[in-house]
Amino acid sequence: MSSFNTNLIVTSERQRKNRFISSRFISQATIFHPASRLTPTMQSKLIEMAKGGGTAPNSPLESVHIHCEDKHYRVDLHVDYLLQPHRDILEAMLAYAATIQLNEASYSKGARLTWAQVYQAIDNKKGSKSQHDHFDSYISSDATVLSMSLSELATRIGVSPTQKNYDQIQRRITQLATTHLIIHELSHEQQSVSKRPLAFVQDYRFYYNSSHLKSGRDNENHGTNHVFLIPDKRLLQTIRDHGYCYRLDQHKIIHYTKASVRSFLKYITSYQTELLNEKTLEWALDSYLHSIASKVGHSFRNSLKKDLLENATQIEQHFNLRFQYTKLGIQIIYTGEV
Repeated sequence: MSSFNTNLIVTSERQRKNRFISSRFISQATIFHPASRLTPTMQSKLIEMAKGGGTAPNSPLESVHIHCEDKHYRVDLHVDYLLQPHRDILEAMLAYAATIQLNEASYSKGARLTWAQVYQAIDNKKGSKSQHDHFDSYISSDATVLSMSLSELATRIGVSPTQKNYDQIQRRITQLATTHLIIHELSHEQQSVSKRPLAFVQDYRFYYNSSHLKSGRDNENHGTNHVFLIPDKRLLQTIRDHGYCYRLDQHKIIHYTKASVRSFLKYITSYQTELLNEKTLEWALDSYLHSIASKVGHSFRNSLKKDLLENATQIEQHFNLRFQYTKLGIQIIYTGEV
């Protein structure tokens, strides 16, 4: 661990503990649409919602019902659609970013964390004057700030480190910060007995890290090359309560180029192996399709099944899940340690 500011602890990715980065609860409600772009239906619905004044508490973009840990829920999606690439970005940050926090002594004394301190923690030149925050400069003292260069983030999600992709990443982080869920716990009669919001990003900053300069000269025409992201506390809580997928396993997901395959694998591995073992692939596909909040095309199921079988060897190597032909059809056999 190292720190530019004595009040802070900066933990590099290599020094971080191997903890969960995904929530079974969120994975079993597939609100990240399994594609890399919006469908025409989604685009039309966004226009329709905008004309009507946007989403309202009782008028979400989409809803999906799930059963998780003996309770029934309805998960409502508000403000904007999220795609599998949004999830790739969020979980890459959770898995591989450096973390910046107040140290224990400073926290106990009631010290305040500022964006200026965060910037200085990674940039010895302390950033340009134009990057100083003159508003909303304080951060919650117990926050964990995730810190990563856009170049590394692009590589971690399997895209080229180009300006076009950096712009796309920044758009998607902005959408992650504005979109939220409302989670309803349902009675046996399917009536809402409680509801609570869940967001993904509490705050974020795009930053130009001058320490990346190779020439040693400042550049007034620079663009942002770094991102700081503070995950929402409710997101972190649901990962603590319903966590799975260790951060060092996240790299396996990016080996699969199809967003639908990555989405399915995140969904299916959220189940305990004893429940999943010897289930048929048809059962898994049915369950997964039922979990998707937004509509998919008529050919989606067959295309996904074809892609899964084409990647069967790699899926077994990564996740210990074998697709085995039996008299019952194609069964999922868990080949790892029980």
